[in-house]
Amino acid sequence: MSNEGVVSAETRGLLGERCLDYIAVLEELLGARTVQSAYTADYTRTAETVRQEERDVERA
Repeated sequence: MSNEGVVSAETRGLLGERCLDYIAVLEELLGARTVQSAYTADYTRTAETVRQEERDVERA
C-alpha cells in the first residue's frame, strides 16, 4: 500500500482469462475497487498454447 492508500495486486500462475475472475475477489478482500488493470504475459501465453494444440489435433 502506498502513502496515498493505493494498493497494487498481481495474480501469478493464472493463465488466460481465469485471472479476471479474481478481480472481484481482490476487491472484496481489500475493500477496494479496481481503477486500472492490465494483462500479463500469462494471458497471451495460454491463447498461443491452445491454438498450437488445436493444430496438432487437426493433423492427426
